[in-house]
Amino acid sequence: MSKTLMRGLRLLESIDVHGPIAVTALARLSGIDTSIVSREITALERDGWVVRNDAKVELGPRAALLAHSSSAATAVRQAEPLVHAVAGVTGLLTQAYGLVGNRAVVFAAAGGRGPETPVGLGTSVPLFATAAGKTIASQLDSAELGRRLPSEPYPDPAAELARLVGFPPIADALLSGADGQLSSTASVAVDRAGLDAQLDALRREGVAVDSGELHPEMGCIAMAWPRPGVPAALACMGAPADLASVDLVVRTALAAATRSGARPEDIVARTATVIRARLPARRRPSAAKAAR
Repeated sequence: MSKTLMRGLRLLESIDVHGPIAVTALARLSGIDTSIVSREITALERDGWVVRNDAKVELGPRAALLAHSSSAATAVRQAEPLVHAVAGVTGLLTQAYGLVGNRAVVFAAAGGRGPETPVGLGTSVPLFATAAGKTIASQLDSAELGRRLPSEPYPDPAAELARLVGFPPIADALLSGADGQLSSTASVAVDRAGLDAQLDALRREGVAVDSGELHPEMGCIAMAWPRPGVPAALACMGAPADLASVDLVVRTALAAATRSGARPEDIVARTATVIRARLPARRRPSAAKAAR
């Protein structure tokens, strides 16, 4: 594939994540000379791949329509109502991840408690770390996974995630006044043998739980959500203590959401049943009231 084409695609990807963005800022971010970026943007604008608004560049209609008929686009459309339903019944930040290259990328999300919770669209995690990343990895066969993993020992994901656009604000929102420093623990695999052991356990249990791999105040529960052509996962993020307090609710909501043909109302109904069952008898509605 030509270098020019790859450069243009990388610029489009950067605009998608960081835009609207000025050409000078895009050049600085991409490490490409400003004059070259300017020429590329002019060519992309001519064909509708990008548009300029107030001296800044954002994706244009042609880029927005590019993948509308793809499996990935279908997965995004299906995920959006599901993550909103799960976030609604759990009160937690809920995200849908899909496999993009050698990473798990957030393609749909809904905030948890309060309107200020960031959702992290476009944020990505490696396949050997976090509950979401490993849930995606668990759906790949051994050879394919091997082609998508870095050389051993695997690099510390905390340092990389701390630099990602979209991830720091999520981390800040979940770190309850702590020092905010991400630091991988021994639970993060550093080689294929360690990762395979974790993936075997994940497949047996049907759920991945991260109780502080990167920070003691940041955790995640994830389940596989296989889509045609797109290995995917649904995940809830929060402080480990918050996740533990609603563990059954989270697992119930995610299990309902990842079922084939799941609908938001199914998630709400199934989760409500579990919540009612946990209420003390005196607080449950009587059968007569329920019938009315």
